[in-house]
Amino acid sequence: MPTTDGPSTADKRLDPQEMVVLHRVFRREIPLLADLVETAVPGDRRRTAVLADHLDLVLGALGEHHEGEDDLLWPKLRERAAPGDSVVARMADQHEAIAAALAAATDLSHRWRGRADRDTALRLAEALRALDRHAVAHMDDEEAHLLPLMADHITAREWSEVGERGRRSVPKSKLLVFLGAILEDATAQERQLFLSHMPAPARLLWRTLGIRLYRRTTTRVRRTDAVVPPAA
Repeated sequence: MPTTDGPSTADKRLDPQEMVVLHRVFRREIPLLADLVETAVPGDRRRTAVLADHLDLVLGALGEHHEGEDDLLWPKLRERAAPGDSVVARMADQHEAIAAALAAATDLSHRWRGRADRDTALRLAEALRALDRHAVAHMDDEEAHLLPLMADHITAREWSEVGERGRRSVPKSKLLVFLGAILEDATAQERQLFLSHMPAPARLLWRTLGIRLYRRTTTRVRRTDAVVPPAA
């Protein structure tokens, strides 16, 4: 989710790279989860619960991110960037397709949590791959054509409102996990940007608790050694 600054962001120019960094979470996690669901042992309810919990986090974050854009960004861009209105309209149409794919995957995830059966797992894996196809096409288009409009017509404060809305939707117990997901594939410069926008106590919490929590979470989900982002 985007970073949140204080009032000083009102006149700052938006750095579109923040959205690119956020998109990497969905580009990585959705196809990875499709593979993990497909290979889960039928009847292993503990494993099913671990994956379903992570699906709740990732799918919920994707849905909230898009709803935040729909409510907080698209109306402003339609008003301020009239020549780019066709781009905004295309983004909105893509969101509708993603929302349908997201709803199907979310419903199957909830069913699979209760059943832990092979048939539902295979259907869920396919639904996640369909969602990934829609989401990747949209993110490619958004990064190429919408981000330049946002850089010119959306302020850093307005973008931070989307992030704050997204953060409120994430359970507090999962906030450090999602921060780790954002930082995992970030460059050193991108990590510094995200962490610099956090209050000092939050940065300390990430260093002292968040890194270990993210390592445990990703190791449990992926059953491999986690790629844990550095402390700073």
